[in-house]
Amino acid sequence: MNASRFAKALAGQWTATLYAAAISTLLSFALGRVLGPEAFGAYTYVLTLASLFSIVQDGGFAPVIFRETAHPSDHFPPAASLMSLGLGHLLTVSLGGLVLVWFCPFDHKQALFLAVGYYALYGAGNFLSASLKGQGRFQDEAAWRVKTRTLTAMGIGLVLTLPQPSINALFAACLAGQAAAMLLPSARPAWPRPGLNLDKSLYRSCGAFMLISSATTIYFRSDIVILAQLTDQYQVGQYAAAYRLVDAATMICMPLTHIFFRMLRVNLHSQATFKRSLRLMLVSMSALGLAGTGLGLWLGPWIIKLAFGSQYGQAQLLCMWLVPAFIFILPNGVLTQAIMAIGREGFYAWVTVAVAVANIGLNLALVPLLGAKGSALATIASEALLMAGLILGFRRGKRT
Repeated sequence: MNASRFAKALAGQWTATLYAAAISTLLSFALGRVLGPEAFGAYTYVLTLASLFSIVQDGGFAPVIFRETAHPSDHFPPAASLMSLGLGHLLTVSLGGLVLVWFCPFDHKQALFLAVGYYALYGAGNFLSASLKGQGRFQDEAAWRVKTRTLTAMGIGLVLTLPQPSINALFAACLAGQAAAMLLPSARPAWPRPGLNLDKSLYRSCGAFMLISSATTIYFRSDIVILAQLTDQYQVGQYAAAYRLVDAATMICMPLTHIFFRMLRVNLHSQATFKRSLRLMLVSMSALGLAGTGLGLWLGPWIIKLAFGSQYGQAQLLCMWLVPAFIFILPNGVLTQAIMAIGREGFYAWVTVAVAVANIGLNLALVPLLGAKGSALATIASEALLMAGLILGFRRGKRT
């Protein structure tokens, strides 16, 4: 990718990401203010449970579609077939999840049912995004994300104008907005017919990516679940508000890692170019991580007070404990893309499993002693462990 194409791709991706980040951040502020800490904690809890199940819905197909579209492997089905197979898996698992939620005694059953439905459509949108990015059509992918985020945000915004908005109505709005993005003539892509094919090599790789996503989500979201079990919804709401800064910063840097992945994958057989690109990427993301930490410590409490209000005073302190995670999170994004580009997703899967287990143990040990501050420390320690594991694996691995 030459400099001009890189600049255009990055500009389009950053435009879409900044737009989505701005919308998500504003919605989070509005949700926190309108719902209050307790209801906001319940909303975050349901969202966390549904996001965990969304990993099974995805089934590891999105990263495989991205990778194989960018640079196909000999032992995989053609890229054109991967979308169909992914949709077949997504449909089957989502139907099973809806049945499970309906008949099992979950808290906030209706909200969770709607959230599972929303993530089914969201997963299909992720498959399309992966395909477009694999083809190098980063600007088209950015336009697609802008359309979907706009429609879901409009739905949530309408619900927040109600006298007493409920979390059921919020998830129904997300579902309706995502469905509109996929059905309206102005936005509808050409979806292939869902299909099923139990190809061992495909599901072996998909399984590794699904394990990666599971472990990653667990060590990013287990803190919410553990806080909910060991403290109360008020603490969850305060921590969720502080964590929004980490989510926003990570989201802003995501386009760089996705473009970096395709560059690394395309240059897979040019060792000198691969190493030079990886070195530059790591330096860039490390610098962003240090800058983000400094800005977060300086402006974070003020941003939370301005955005969420005085009722989130504890969150202002918690953000000071969380933002040092940027030092590890952003470089880890590049190391992750490099590991997947060289085909070592199996090793990466086991590293993330080990980090997830460590994260759960740290949360269980620290939350009873420090409350939400313990979860913040567990997040930083987990990211540091992940960085050590990725560096070790990359140095020992051979590009395939």
